[in-house]
Amino acid sequence: MSVGSPLVFRPSFAQRAMAMLLFAGSWLVGVRALAQILERLPVLRASLRVAEAAGDPTWSFWVAVVAAFGAVLMGSLLLLGTLLGVLLVEGSHVLVDDLGLSVEHNALPASLARRLGAGRLLWKQISRIERSGPFFVLRGGGDPGATLRKDPNLRFLLVDELERLVLTILERSPNLKHED
Repeated sequence: MSVGSPLVFRPSFAQRAMAMLLFAGSWLVGVRALAQILERLPVLRASLRVAEAAGDPTWSFWVAVVAAFGAVLMGSLLLLGTLLGVLLVEGSHVLVDDLGLSVEHNALPASLARRLGAGRLLWKQISRIERSGPFFVLRGGGDPGATLRKDPNLRFLLVDELERLVLTILERSPNLKHED
């Protein structure tokens, strides 16, 4: 069997640009929200001191401070999520050759990339193709004769020519199970 050159499926320029715009937008919104919170913190602190001096309850001021810090925390998590999304879109590609396919996440450290779905499956190992959250998932376990190790589950976010990739997987995977 001769092994031809592999097909490489990567996100298109438009898909990569959209991921960068989402990241840049969340960065700008997060920085602006943090600036507004820091700008209003002295006013809130002064109002808290005035309320304490007058003997009024101060729980509403503390709720506002906790809510402000909660918003900063949520903004930080959103920023980290969009950064991970950019790295997954920008550094990922799916290689298809005569033996199987592999998903690579080059922009991530190796252990994180494996956890997020990088790896290789032979055509006979692919048991299912499905959508799970934002990911397209290729599940291993299609080869009943191979019980030495568990087959990985491959995940990727976006690729250009997704229809062509799915048709190639359906065409070449003999153990792919179809669910209605």
